Amino acid sequence: MSTIEFGPVEFSTVESAAVQSGSVPATEPVPGIRVLIIDPHRLLIDSLSQWLLVNAPGITVLAGTTAWPLGGQVPGGAGASADVAVVGELRGGEPGSIADVVTSLRESGMQVVLLADQQPAMAISSALDAGALAIVPKSADPSHTAAAIRAAAAGRRYLHPDVEGMLESTAHTRVELSARERRLVELYLGPMPRGTREVAEHLGISEQTVKSHLHRVRQRYGAAGFSVGNIISLQDQLRKDGWLG
Repeated sequence: MSTIEFGPVEFSTVESAAVQSGSVPATEPVPGIRVLIIDPHRLLIDSLSQWLLVNAPGITVLAGTTAWPLGGQVPGGAGASADVAVVGELRGGEPGSIADVVTSLRESGMQVVLLADQQPAMAISSALDAGALAIVPKSADPSHTAAAIRAAAAGRRYLHPDVEGMLESTAHTRVELSARERRLVELYLGPMPRGTREVAEHLGISEQTVKSHLHRVRQRYGAAGFSVGNIISLQDQLRKDGWLG
């Protein structure tokens, strides 16, 4: 399973950088919603901060950072007092990693807006389950991000129409399994799990055939947009689909 690797977290006040560049006028921060932007790309942090400063009165970007530490270790600095965290792309690809970051931010007292960039439905659902209130595609007009920030700060959910449509279209998706595959996963991941060799002996097939069936089941879930790279995530999804008790 891939994991997010965070380096030392350093907050930088992106607003002052924009002012120093001369690209936006120097103004006093507007009291209102305080925002922290998290994304490994400085360009996104700077451009979104600049857009919000010019076009979104009442929203103040306190800082930007390229990473967020897990485990409840909240860094100091201006960003730690933000009301809303806008989370862009993360290092690592597992949906659980996104959920971990969302959970950590929520525990620090921030509402979370996720900028989804080709995230599978499972990753988005995982972020919502962890407490994210708003999801907006990275490619959407920044006005949607501003609306999402305002909604999240008020404790309301905001889903961009494209995200909403994707979640609706996958809400009732269930990967179908053959009779043999159902029996095989019951033996392999059921209440009394068995190893691949035991499953093979029980079904009267080769151990390689058992492994091939499991590989195909994983492939089918992957094609449906679900991440089942390890036994726990596969077991979880099989339960959700009703194939395991």
